[in-house]
Amino acid sequence: MKGVTTHTHNTLSIRISTNGFCFCSYTATEPDTLQYHTHDADSRKTIVANFEEAWAQCPFALHNGYEHVQAIITSNEFTTVPFEYDKKEEYETIYDSCFPNASATKKIIANRLPAQGITILFPIEKELHTCLAKIGTISYFCPTSIIMGFVTRQQFEERRFLLAYHQQETLYLQYYAQGKPYNINSFVSANIQDHVYYILSLWNEFKLSQTEDVLYTCGDSGIEEMTPLLSQFIANRKRINPSELFRPHLLSRIKDIPFDLQTLLLCE
Repeated sequence: MKGVTTHTHNTLSIRISTNGFCFCSYTATEPDTLQYHTHDADSRKTIVANFEEAWAQCPFALHNGYEHVQAIITSNEFTTVPFEYDKKEEYETIYDSCFPNASATKKIIANRLPAQGITILFPIEKELHTCLAKIGTISYFCPTSIIMGFVTRQQFEERRFLLAYHQQETLYLQYYAQGKPYNINSFVSANIQDHVYYILSLWNEFKLSQTEDVLYTCGDSGIEEMTPLLSQFIANRKRINPSELFRPHLLSRIKDIPFDLQTLLLCE
C-alpha cells in the first residue's frame, strides 16, 4: 500500500486466507481515514509462516494501541448448531463428528447468531491463534456468519431467495425462507461451471421458481463470469454491492476488498 499516513486508529480488521491477507486500520467514527494493505501468500509456506511475514511487512504493525482487533478466518469447513443444543463444552465433539478427519492442531471458534437462532462453528490453526493473540484480544468471524448478519440487517423483502457469495475459489450459498436460513453450505472449485452447477442444484432442490424467486449474488469477478450461464436458468438476479447500500466514503474507492471484509466494516 502506498502513501500510508499516521492516524490514531482504534480498530484493526484482518482477513486471513490461504491465498493472502488483508489488513484494514481505521476508526469507525472516521471512515475516511481507513487504510488498506494486502499481502499475497506463498503456497510453499505454512499459513502461520505466511502470516508472520505479512504482519512483519504490514505498516499497521507499528501501531500497537488498537482497542478492537477482529479477524475473518476463511474456511469452507464449518457447521451450524441450533441454540437449543449450543453447549460450549461440546463444540469440539460436534465439530469432530461433522469433520472426522479434522486436524488435532485446530482450535474451534464459535460465532453465535441470536437473530438466526444458530451458532456457527469453524476452525483456526492453534499456532495461528497463538500468533494472532500477540496482536491483542481478537474477535473471530467466518465469512458465513458475516453474510448472515448482513442479510438480517438488510431485511430482504423476498419470501424465498438464494444468496451466492463467490470469493477466489470458494462459493458460499445460503437459502432463506420466511426470513430464516434453511441451508448454509460452501463449495470449492476453480471451475466457474461447477459453481453454476452447485447454485442450480440447490435452486432445484428447494423448488425455487425460475421466473419469480430471486438469486442474490455478491463477491469477486467470478460472479460476473457466472452471469451468462445463470441467466439461462434464473430470470431474477440481484447483484449486491455493499458500497451502494451505505453512505459513500473512502471504502468505496478502494478496489477489490473482499465482500465479507467490506461488509464487516460497513456494518459496524
